[in-house]
Amino acid sequence: MAIFAYMLQSLRTFLNRPVAEDFRFKNQIWQSLQSGLYVFLFIYLFSGSSFAGKNTPENYRVLMLAVFGAGCAVATLLANWVVPLLLPTVYDEDRWTVWKHVLQTLFVLLCISLVNQLLLILTDNAYPPFWQMYISVTVIGFFPIIISVFIVEQRRLKRTLAHAQALNEQLAHRSELAMVIPTPKPYDPADAPTTVTPSVILLTSENGKERLSLEPDQLLYIESVGNYVEVHWLNKAQSQTTVLRSTLKEIADNLASYSQFFRCHRAFLVNLKAVNHTEGNARGYQLTLKESTVKIPVSRSYLDAFDERMTVLL
Repeated sequence: MAIFAYMLQSLRTFLNRPVAEDFRFKNQIWQSLQSGLYVFLFIYLFSGSSFAGKNTPENYRVLMLAVFGAGCAVATLLANWVVPLLLPTVYDEDRWTVWKHVLQTLFVLLCISLVNQLLLILTDNAYPPFWQMYISVTVIGFFPIIISVFIVEQRRLKRTLAHAQALNEQLAHRSELAMVIPTPKPYDPADAPTTVTPSVILLTSENGKERLSLEPDQLLYIESVGNYVEVHWLNKAQSQTTVLRSTLKEIADNLASYSQFFRCHRAFLVNLKAVNHTEGNARGYQLTLKESTVKIPVSRSYLDAFDERMTVLL
């Protein structure tokens, strides 16, 4: 019984494991073309002359295979780009897990089966019952799709882990420099400090009634929550939260002139100078900030811009 419970828990953990996915057209068009080519080559190599009849001319057979490959590409693009575009809440890349990807793979194969069945009917070819078609397509395509996803995920994970390690080394170096006590030098009247008023950030609500004035280094991060934003900031080394009725886009536009602030996720904007540790995963980064236990995500689509901005600041 204990072994069964352990296996069930392991399976649940695996199915809920995060998986990186990219439903953008640029990525899905490439994957769709690969799927179409895979179907073309598989049928061509393993069906022999049985496809389209033994007496079918070779040129016609190749043309028919190309049509089926194109149909597979269209079905894959429909399932992996058009449907996610219409249902963005369901296809949330930041909450994509193994079990969701398994279901999505079965859905993709269902779409391919439907297109194959339709093409067989339209071309006057013999066709099996749909359930047999779906089983055949699933047997042929399920494991290659799943395996390719995990291979890509491991590559992304390796990349982000390496970048995270490099960033942590730079962050550690920055902390060491901040702790170095400068060597005193003889007084020079020309070096006399002038009075400088620190720049102040003014964050306001949509109606202008709620206001929050902060120095740039006080602001840790901002999180979007529905029609509001939660501003997390430091008050004498103590973290505080102020809620304003505003959008993260409006806040980001207001802070655009400050290079230390970066929108790293659709729901988060972070002060890069407050970052003291970075962790990597297949989806992106997880940032830890000073005086805060919350891990701030950096989405896959923001990774390159994040790396560039951190390189400038460090």
